[in-house]
Amino acid sequence: MLTTKQLNLSLYSVLAIAVLASTAQTASAHTRLETATVNENTRITNNVIIGHGCGENNVIGTSVVFPDGVDSTITVDGNPHAGALTDFVQNWGNLMQQNYSRAIFSSQDEKTDSKGNVVGFWAGGGNSLPHNLNGYIPFRSGAVVIEPTSCAKSVKFYISIADVCEITDTAGFSDSTVNLWTHNALGTAYDRKSTTDDGPASLTITRTSALPASCGAGVAVEVKPSATQINRDMPIKIDGTQVWPK
Repeated sequence: MLTTKQLNLSLYSVLAIAVLASTAQTASAHTRLETATVNENTRITNNVIIGHGCGENNVIGTSVVFPDGVDSTITVDGNPHAGALTDFVQNWGNLMQQNYSRAIFSSQDEKTDSKGNVVGFWAGGGNSLPHNLNGYIPFRSGAVVIEPTSCAKSVKFYISIADVCEITDTAGFSDSTVNLWTHNALGTAYDRKSTTDDGPASLTITRTSALPASCGAGVAVEVKPSATQINRDMPIKIDGTQVWPK
């Protein structure tokens, strides 16, 4: 039989674990991808995981934007790269396809560029996602081919996401109307208000093929969307009519 001292210590341990678990859950409650790292030349089914609502307000829709690779910002080991994304990736452009699902929202559609390439997607309508629950938005992540002559050991794509809790104009954006998982210094109305650039989700493609001998350990490439693309592709449009922001 446990003594009073042993019982108190046991309860203390349980409470400590609960606090740590709660802290970990809060820290990881950003909207992220279920699978954030994928080997090159591998196609998978993935999910955007909505972590929580806007305070006590439920999520009524979400908007997702992948960098199009056309006017994106590219860095190599943190240094600006003046060349094209094709210096590192052979086939970026139409690799992400939304999977149809009415598990949470009743409506959804892909966002495409002028060439018909999918650059994002949205989902909304029907029942809202309870503010205290996770929501899974499925999509297919196509097989990314890393340019074999490049020195890229990995290519990380930053994905901008807005979880909408109330339809407002951009002036109405607040912690109670929208969660912006976006970059913090692009200069758009969709920028995340943060001192660090911790907003976007990411998808990292890891190289499994051999690097050229001249590359040494290889370089880490990162790709971010431009302000022009975010302004163009973040809004949600239905049949050509913008419904968010209004």
